Amino acid sequence: MAEQQLHLFDPTKPLLERFGVDFFRAVPKKPGVYIMSGEKDRVLYVGQSKNLRQRLSSYKNAKPDRVPRKIIRLVHSVRAITWQECDSPEAALLKENELLRTLRPKFNKLNTYPKAYGFIGLKRIGNQMDFWIGFEPRPEGMVYGAFKTGCMRGYATMLRLIWSALKQPQSPHELPAPLTALTPPRTYTLHIDQNPGLLEPDALAKAITNYLEGVSDELIPLLSNALPQNETLCSFQRNLQLSDLEVLSGFFERGTRRNYYLRQKYGVSGPIIPQEELDDLLVFKKYELAGSNSLENEEQLITPMSSDFASCPAPSPAP
Repeated sequence: MAEQQLHLFDPTKPLLERFGVDFFRAVPKKPGVYIMSGEKDRVLYVGQSKNLRQRLSSYKNAKPDRVPRKIIRLVHSVRAITWQECDSPEAALLKENELLRTLRPKFNKLNTYPKAYGFIGLKRIGNQMDFWIGFEPRPEGMVYGAFKTGCMRGYATMLRLIWSALKQPQSPHELPAPLTALTPPRTYTLHIDQNPGLLEPDALAKAITNYLEGVSDELIPLLSNALPQNETLCSFQRNLQLSDLEVLSGFFERGTRRNYYLRQKYGVSGPIIPQEELDDLLVFKKYELAGSNSLENEEQLITPMSSDFASCPAPSPAP
């Protein structure tokens, strides 16, 4: 058994002291969303649950040695709690997303700012391929996204691997500085006819577009077989190439391929999923694959309230 911290005095339960037992007994055992507000009605946190009473009771009984510090800070800051019942756990998740986008609470981090989800663009002119990354689609060329996680890293490793397969560097010092920077270049041009013996230009271009569209990951073995393989390569360069291939594979699974599935499954036309729709489509996918029993999300924070919320501010403290 895990050791538990012993207390000289029982830890305080600020929500129980502020709201009372009857408040929590009045919370329905139904799916819904809840909002915790602080001083001056500032929204602090938004969450969802398939059982509102059970979830809010877990905050009521939060102990410092059992929950993250941010939860303890939260429960000491709460002055009002509101909730809204939903027809199903899926509907609760969708409502949570809506509130997160609108209210962007202090303690919520996930799903609060879809404008930060990235797009990757590509334009081919002959054997020249122009790449770009950004937070808004552009009218020229092909655009892929929006991607929620790993977009920047996936884009950077893709450029670095393609460049290495084309140029065959024998040292990591030969890599261009923009391709090894912490932040990848917003735009970058590659000439895909520089190593036709290993990478036929049209085949490479097709593999790149199929990868970004999420149709196929053929780009990964294509690049892996074309990368420098000399025994004289230093261990750093070998490990970098292996790491980049793993990142490229992960971005395909959690980025481009997932987006392809979402577009096909839910009738999104074209290669783009609008930023504000991505989180909702992921709810549909999660609900479809996992079912309602796995929809509890203890770590995700929500956003503020609307007029149809049941609202119970804390009673005034006794004089």
